[in-house]
Amino acid sequence: MLTSATAYSLFTVFGKHVLNQLEPIDVIFWRFLIAAPVSWVIVFTRRARGIGASPRDVAWKPRFLMGVLFGLLAYFAFAGLNLMSGALYVVIIYTYPAMVAIGAKLVGSRTSKHIWVGVGLTVVGIAFTVPEVLDPSNDSSMLGVVLTVVNAALYAGYILYSERIMAVDSGGRAGDGFVAAAWGMLGSLVFATVLVVISGGVTAPSGASYVLAMMSLALVSTVVSITAFFMGVKHLGPAHAAVVASTEPILALAWLVLIGGETLVFAQVVGAALVISGVFAAQRTPST
Repeated sequence: MLTSATAYSLFTVFGKHVLNQLEPIDVIFWRFLIAAPVSWVIVFTRRARGIGASPRDVAWKPRFLMGVLFGLLAYFAFAGLNLMSGALYVVIIYTYPAMVAIGAKLVGSRTSKHIWVGVGLTVVGIAFTVPEVLDPSNDSSMLGVVLTVVNAALYAGYILYSERIMAVDSGGRAGDGFVAAAWGMLGSLVFATVLVVISGGVTAPSGASYVLAMMSLALVSTVVSITAFFMGVKHLGPAHAAVVASTEPILALAWLVLIGGETLVFAQVVGAALVISGVFAAQRTPST
């Protein structure tokens, strides 16, 4: 899980860099064009060793459609990131655990009494973190925040539905995370391809640093993070895995400061600390 959290925490650094050269549609297309084949290679390699389910033995349609949804939220992610600082993006996007907690409550799942503490901390943290949004002249930042909030909401819905898909397979077996990831990435690639066709074409990254960042985004922050996540959940269980995964925003902010060259003002540090505290509180397991 620490490998997964570390790999995905680099998403903002890689994404912010490639967005200096490419548009959001270009980024999601190349991300999934690289990641999807690699994910399928992993599936067939495991099958050759007698491990995991066959892609034909699972209900592929809901997994594929979830991938289409993931492609949509990936577009919102890059569109929002393109309009704001990486640090602001990280704090806003990590409101999604609180949204997941609220969504779980609404659909009748057992949840922790700490949900509302987490939600409250998250809201206060956002208030500390985005004071520039209150500036009416800062239209780009406001639009970026709106896009990122929509992204967080979509991601929360994606997680809630994914838990149901992964719980039981069509044959009554536990879902295979690797196969689910492969079908999902294929759906994301189809979605990205449709966007490219509608937009009239795609631009490829050029220059060593941009190509390396694009490859890292697809392989490290997509394939490695997802694969390590499913392996972590298998060994730790979803509750403990979620707590470990909550290190992502801390790591993401650290990379942005150390690698991305961004700075945080005091109010943003306080806000980030509150949001991260809300992430931990919202994911506390319910009392038995």
